[in-house]
Amino acid sequence: MEELESKIMIEVAKGNLSAFREIVERYQKPLMNFVTKFTGNKSMPEDIAQEVFLRAFKAAKDYRPRAKFKTWLFTIATNYCLNEIRDSKNSPQYIDLFELNEAGFLAIAPDTYSPEKEFEKKELGDILRKAIANLPEKQKIAVLLQKYNGFSYEEISHIMGCSVSAVESLIQRARQNLKRTLSSCL
Repeated sequence: MEELESKIMIEVAKGNLSAFREIVERYQKPLMNFVTKFTGNKSMPEDIAQEVFLRAFKAAKDYRPRAKFKTWLFTIATNYCLNEIRDSKNSPQYIDLFELNEAGFLAIAPDTYSPEKEFEKKELGDILRKAIANLPEKQKIAVLLQKYNGFSYEEISHIMGCSVSAVESLIQRARQNLKRTLSSCL
């Protein structure tokens, strides 16, 4: 697939919009999911994804397949999100509790529906969102890229511009911080 994406980017560099449409169709949903989780803002993903794709289109002439295309695209997205957060001074607020449960951060036994249980889940979700929002920026990025977008540690190291061992350390510390925060809240 990487070879195909490299060929597509060669066409994009020539100005082929239908080739670029193929890239957008392939990566729009995963990119928007990442942006939503990272920024915590459900209204921004489309705008940010559009800007990321625009930047990728403009940079197509300079694209060199040194890393996977997806890694290159998500590097653009990560940097753009970091700039948006810094510029707006807003911290991420939204992380889906059920997705975190699937990622192994929290186990919630299924219950029959009751308003009390739903309220408890919402309250727990709020605590978890705040815990993730309070993670150091690099830990948050590493966890989101690994757990929600399936990037390998090596790919994350390319996106974040650090070593693989640094990524391993970031993810481990993020898990420890989340466990510590959640255990003190529960």
